[in-house]
Amino acid sequence: MSQAAITIIVLVIFLAILLLISNFASKENAATPSDFFLANRGLGTIVMTMTTGASYFSTWTLLGAIGSHYRDGVWFAAFAAWAVVHALFIWLFGSRIWYLGRKHNFITPGDMMEKYFKSPGLRLLFAIVGIVGLVPYMLIQITGGAFALNSLTDNEIPYWVGVMIMGAFVGIIVTLSGGRGAAWSDTFMGFFFGTVLVLITVIFVSRSGGFEAFNSLQATAPDILVNKGNFWGIAETALGLGFGFWIMPHMWQKFYSAKSPMILAKTSIITPFWNSWLMALSALFIGMLAHTPGLVPGLTTETSDRIIPLFFSSYAPLFGSVVVAAVIAAGISTVNSALLSSASLLVNDLVVRFMKKDVSLAKTTFIAKATVLFMTLLIIVISFIPAAQGFLVPVAALGYGIVLQLVPAALGPLYWQRGTKMGAIASIIVGEATLTLIYLFGSPLPLGPATSGLFLGLLTFVIVSLATQDQDDTVKSEFHDDLKKVYFPESIEEDYSIEKKGVGPVGNETTI
Repeated sequence: MSQAAITIIVLVIFLAILLLISNFASKENAATPSDFFLANRGLGTIVMTMTTGASYFSTWTLLGAIGSHYRDGVWFAAFAAWAVVHALFIWLFGSRIWYLGRKHNFITPGDMMEKYFKSPGLRLLFAIVGIVGLVPYMLIQITGGAFALNSLTDNEIPYWVGVMIMGAFVGIIVTLSGGRGAAWSDTFMGFFFGTVLVLITVIFVSRSGGFEAFNSLQATAPDILVNKGNFWGIAETALGLGFGFWIMPHMWQKFYSAKSPMILAKTSIITPFWNSWLMALSALFIGMLAHTPGLVPGLTTETSDRIIPLFFSSYAPLFGSVVVAAVIAAGISTVNSALLSSASLLVNDLVVRFMKKDVSLAKTTFIAKATVLFMTLLIIVISFIPAAQGFLVPVAALGYGIVLQLVPAALGPLYWQRGTKMGAIASIIVGEATLTLIYLFGSPLPLGPATSGLFLGLLTFVIVSLATQDQDDTVKSEFHDDLKKVYFPESIEEDYSIEKKGVGPVGNETTI
């Protein structure tokens, strides 16, 4: 039996399992946007932990990050620094997003921005930037899975067939089961590709001669053991990943989906082990040990994003088919959430908000499903553009960088009450303009495009906010008063007891 036939059989079994999970999940669906997009805000600890990890890690973990370690060595290993802080971000930002989302029934990030700043324009900006940023992120899942299939089968399964398989199947399961199906299938796929990644790492270390093989790298590939010294280059990736864990639309909506803030607290404790130890170290070991002479036949810098399928196509074709299924699992588990999120931005923030305000919940859900199919078709078409088929990590970094420019504006409702509508709008415009100009023309500064945009956007947000004033701060005060009551109840009680004694807040005297 040919490698292509074996791979197809394994894929059919794997995809059939996913379809069964999605079909089972769909039986609990209700025809409402909250249920379709957010699984009715009812995700528990295990599902929440697995879906956040599986949705964030993708084909670039099993392909792109490994290839980057092969090309850049220990320098790229610093990207894992983001995992140190992302768990903290789940609590610092995610819990506040959850509380405000539950209280005000928000579906998208734009819902929160419009209500807080009283600005439909900000909702529109968040929606457009979110969709544009998610496109590269979804794209690498489709192209990565297609390239893996193509490499493992020695071109017997063409790239275009892989694209069609990935795209069509994702479109079907998301349309069928929505957010609940995405979360449940993410849980299965997360366990699956996590287990396979551990096995791959053990096999790689064993075939290369054990951990002693790292010593031989001094002779075979000394360049990868040298830090390039480009701090801001790696900071660009680390910052994008760290802040992206809560500002990317599909991750923001994961926080809305949690059953309670305690679920997020538990998730923040568990995810560092899942994200840093498993994902980062496995990619490091495999990518660097791939320099062992003769270990990966046909490996070049240009094919370094396909180390795993190239390796298994020679040594263990049957297990290689399982590995490709794991790569596709990683891709599907990310693109399903991103696809669902991009559809929610289009439907909730554009169609329903500006075009069909009186549409019913059932009709909104129907439009959402149609939008999922439209976005799937769009990603499939873009996948055939040569420029979209580059190295996975740079393409993913572009998506992170685009959405990263929303961070300053998002700090307004979450932390900084003094931030104004004009400050938020200006920060996004300045951030995206800076990102675009530096991508196109470069910069004399050491900062990368995304980092430069973020810093300038943050500075713009502060300066413009201090120079302007919103006409009505009622909603803003309500947001921050509610957050203060939830996070600092003791200080509220203390202020109240002082007022009862005839002294106003912060010690100001009053007459009663």
